[in-house]
Amino acid sequence: MIQIPLTPEQFQSKAANIAAKQGINLVGHAGTIEKMGVKADWIYENGVLTISIVDKPFFLSEAAVEEQLKKFL
Repeated sequence: MIQIPLTPEQFQSKAANIAAKQGINLVGHAGTIEKMGVKADWIYENGVLTISIVDKPFFLSEAAVEEQLKKFL
């Protein structure tokens, strides 16, 4: 699980950046994202963005997936 403290302005900026660069849309305050075989649930509440990996290719470790997601942010 990834937890990143963000102000509402920072969250909007990061969401716009991820949409433009990665084609991943964080719309609203919660949802599910999927890309390249990785599926994750996310929620932004109380100033914290939390991302939980739901599914991933068997050959990738959860740590590797989380590390890549952190790079996107």
